Amino acid sequence: MKRTRQILVWACGLGLVAASAALAAGHDVALSSDGTIYQVRTGVYGTLFPNGKDTAKSNPVVALDVTRPGAPLQRLLVPGSGGSELESSPSVVFEDDSHTVFLLWQSEINIHPILELAGFDGANWSKAITITGNPFAPKTSPQFTITRDSYESPDATGNPVTRHRTLLHLIWQEVDASNQLETYYTPVVINDGVYIGWNPVYNLDDFQPPQNPALAAGPAIQSSVLAVPVVQSGRDDRTVLVAYGSPARGQLTTIEVDVLPEQLMQLADDARSHIIDIGRQSYPSDVAGLAEKARSHIIDIGVAFYPEIAQSLGDQVKAQILADTSGDLATLAEKARSHIIDIGAKFSGRGLRSPNAALNGANPATALVEVDDTPNASPPDATVNPYHLLQIRVASGWPAPPSGLGTVKLFVSQTGQDMIVSWALADRILYRNSQPGGWSDPRTLLFSDSLDINKAYDILDQRVQHR
Repeated sequence: MKRTRQILVWACGLGLVAASAALAAGHDVALSSDGTIYQVRTGVYGTLFPNGKDTAKSNPVVALDVTRPGAPLQRLLVPGSGGSELESSPSVVFEDDSHTVFLLWQSEINIHPILELAGFDGANWSKAITITGNPFAPKTSPQFTITRDSYESPDATGNPVTRHRTLLHLIWQEVDASNQLETYYTPVVINDGVYIGWNPVYNLDDFQPPQNPALAAGPAIQSSVLAVPVVQSGRDDRTVLVAYGSPARGQLTTIEVDVLPEQLMQLADDARSHIIDIGRQSYPSDVAGLAEKARSHIIDIGVAFYPEIAQSLGDQVKAQILADTSGDLATLAEKARSHIIDIGAKFSGRGLRSPNAALNGANPATALVEVDDTPNASPPDATVNPYHLLQIRVASGWPAPPSGLGTVKLFVSQTGQDMIVSWALADRILYRNSQPGGWSDPRTLLFSDSLDINKAYDILDQRVQHR
């Protein structure tokens, strides 16, 4: 498992019970379930607030426009954005469960580019999370989406309590030392309404499989294609997809992030503790008895899973204990824990075979990463502090698409297996479909009285979702 730390500044916990899954990536406009339109914009304070007195007229600010059905537009100054720092690249997502609109934008701290993330529930603002990444590199194309799930854990008295977990999945781009765009991802975890205190930052190229030397290097990716990464909801409530171009690899890639159930980590840690507890009296004199008791315990406590899954996990841990030759109880227990997590992650893949086993002729590219509020703990222990496990895998990859003129937009299927790249001109959209080994010939959607650019985009989105 890969564990990574980042440079992160936290202004204050978000303090919000947030977010349902299956939300689209945020841009500058969001629509709530009651028909309220939220639009985030940046500009000079004196222009956005002609009669305002909260800050200097010349200061750049972030504003949120709220338009409720049948009511006039209400413009709000986003707290903390009233200084002299440049504010840009705003993005917004509305989450129905908590009736909260989340905002993401680029700002600065002492000339260092940062990203700010905040929420507004209709009455109160959260204080912002400040994400630094490379403190000298501007952040471009910032956007995000949200997943949410729940699980049970004991309270202080030992009674089960339902807890809610929200992840805000952020992506952005930075220019590296060789003047190449790199795409970054960070999961911001809010566990039961409380930000856990840190979040790792990942360069998405690090999850790519080793390049196959037998494959010829493709052409360079068009710069306009590189600059339009996409993050969106995936195939179910806990997955998201990131599609981006890698100049270092000369290809477009889709990466799936799967937030594994908290119950899987609870099961793995409980099994490890149980093996150590009963093994103190029976290991190594009665390995067979230890193996059977571990199997029975996993089946008993695995009530959050289908019985067949819990039984399979129990059987495999039993077999692993019987075959172990380490001679060390702690090592044996840790191997059992890791095995449960590994098998649970494979079950989470929803398939009998690896979905990317033949990706570009390379080996499957999948990584498990852990996020918790004690990132240096090894191994982590959910009985002390909850931790959160993400499975990150390369869903698909394509060579650089043949270049085209116009404004570029990417469309990705919910599985991440298919993509459309489009180029918008004044009177038409040109597009190419992904296909095994490359791209289709260019196709055209001509604008007309009944087909404008927005309808054309809708058509392309529907097309890629039904491939």
